[in-house]
Amino acid sequence: MKKFIALLLAAVMMLSFTGCANNDIIAKIKNFNLVDFLNKEPDWNKVKVDELLTGSPVKYYFNRLGNKEKQAYNDILSKIDTMPDSIEIPSLNQTELTTVFEALLYDNPYLFFLGRSCTITKRGLKNYFNAQYIMTASQYSKKKKQLQDKANAIIAALGKKSQLETEFYIHNFIVNNCSYENNGNDDESTAYGALINKKAACEGYSKAAKVLFDIAGIECYVVSGMSENFQGKLESHMWNIVKINGNYYHLDLTWDDPVTLGQSSLNDPRYTYFNVTDKEISKTHSGFHSTNACTAAAANYYVFSGLYFTGYNAAVQSQLAEKLAASINKGGSKIEFKFSSPAVYSQAFKGLFGKQQVYDIINVANRSTSKDLSKLSVSYVQNKDFNIIEIIVK
Repeated sequence: MKKFIALLLAAVMMLSFTGCANNDIIAKIKNFNLVDFLNKEPDWNKVKVDELLTGSPVKYYFNRLGNKEKQAYNDILSKIDTMPDSIEIPSLNQTELTTVFEALLYDNPYLFFLGRSCTITKRGLKNYFNAQYIMTASQYSKKKKQLQDKANAIIAALGKKSQLETEFYIHNFIVNNCSYENNGNDDESTAYGALINKKAACEGYSKAAKVLFDIAGIECYVVSGMSENFQGKLESHMWNIVKINGNYYHLDLTWDDPVTLGQSSLNDPRYTYFNVTDKEISKTHSGFHSTNACTAAAANYYVFSGLYFTGYNAAVQSQLAEKLAASINKGGSKIEFKFSSPAVYSQAFKGLFGKQQVYDIINVANRSTSKDLSKLSVSYVQNKDFNIIEIIVK
């Protein structure tokens, strides 16, 4: 720095002593701003910033950033595990900092030792990222290993399965082993909370899913927005988008857990939000954005399970009896099925419960089950938003 300034002054003196009449050169020297020169950053439009191999193998939000923000993301991700006091990054304004920090947390569910706030400080001509740590390094090391061991064991127990079978397994495992809890505890918003403590809010559910999908080699990312809960109230929410057999789908584990619907944890999982389209999820979810359109239906639960109907007749009743018997024989207590339109849904509902055809279905199913269904109580749940009916036998 001193050498540069000395050379600059020497150049000015030489021009003065030689009586140089080059006014353009003199004007440029007079207008030279040393601070701006030293602060000048690269042309980020021309800088290529590659994705790091560390962290999650699927970094959806990293790939949405500009090059300067990507560099800041990489600078932080490459050093944050050691919990340093600060990390040097490119200059960011508040909006850019928030975007980078959210991208880091959304992409990398193992960063659960970070709090919700961060700042940038300037020292001299350099900018530094400052994080909030909510646990010690030793606490994090222990928790991280617990989570890694648990997640690896869950996927190892599955064995070699198709993408759809793997997704079905992950969905059911989390729903069956985690209960919804939102009391403001830090763990509730983490994969650790969902898989180790078995209690989590929606963020914990979705980040646990991402951890497991990452291990299984299936593209998955979290998405945030607003959703309407079972009480009809709008609230901040997080769920997942997954790529199954080349198509993207919405997957909401939280709202498929009976506990979040005011029911017992012993109830079977629901599948209302298992691989739905943008159009369908928009009935109850809003304020979300994804560059990957979700328009396919092939991997929707009701479609691949043979529980999606375009009409209602004797053949459909026979299929429902067969599906109910199969569910009972596997230890289940219900079936849920979906219709293609409100009109077909209404027709089916009137037949099943207005004309009591549900008992005909149970009587037929009873012939193929080990339980005597005639001695059990029958109830139902209707979901008019999605044209779904659920028959429960207990």
